[in-house]
Amino acid sequence: MQSIATSTKSHNHKSLSVLIHQDGLSFYIHTTDQILSAINKQFKHSSNPIEILKSVEDCFAKESELNQDFDQVKLIYHHDIFTLVPKELFKESHAADYLKYNTRLLQTDTLSVDEELSDTGANLVYVAYSNINNYFYEKYGSYSYFHYSALVLQQLGKLGDGLFIEVMPSHFYLTIYKEGKLIAHNLFQHEQIEDILFYTLYAAEQNQLDPELFRLTIIQEVQDQELFDLLYTYVREVSFIPNYSDYLNHLVCA
Repeated sequence: MQSIATSTKSHNHKSLSVLIHQDGLSFYIHTTDQILSAINKQFKHSSNPIEILKSVEDCFAKESELNQDFDQVKLIYHHDIFTLVPKELFKESHAADYLKYNTRLLQTDTLSVDEELSDTGANLVYVAYSNINNYFYEKYGSYSYFHYSALVLQQLGKLGDGLFIEVMPSHFYLTIYKEGKLIAHNLFQHEQIEDILFYTLYAAEQNQLDPELFRLTIIQEVQDQELFDLLYTYVREVSFIPNYSDYLNHLVCA
């Protein structure tokens, strides 16, 4: 796992987790089991690493709550520049090869690997922004970083078989577990709910899932009834995750 060692914290100590993606930033102040407060910043357009760093600096300058001592700091990259590679095929010296056919890599990109992905049997290769990593190193010295997918898969692997979609404003993660094994995990862009329906049904078909039989779970902070109704037209068993706040707590505080 590409990370910088963190210190050990007690149950009541505060930690900071920073979620970084092209659409915005989320800062979570939390203990080991619950989020205490959250600060969110949305971007007006998809941002590059230079613009993202400027927004991070602005948030730390304006939000006094962020400028306190934290026992642990965690940086979470949340973007589509990643891929899963079966462990038996993975070679660290070929890390760039796994990504170069999916995205244009820059010389300044830092390639990172999250290896401990529960029981997935895969390593996750992704790009970490070197300028943002350097900023957090200079600010805290001790911190760790991951890709959002690494944390998602740790949680979904506990929920049993099924197709899971975690829906966000401009994109969604699609994950399939079948017979206790991870079958698929990817991120798709969407502009309207019909895009979500298309990718969901296509992924189900490609992985031999019968719409009459598989379980479809929607993970969404604000439940979209229109999306639910559309999916339910084609899939017999559809439900929202029972408690999104609990899911987010486990994701961020892990």
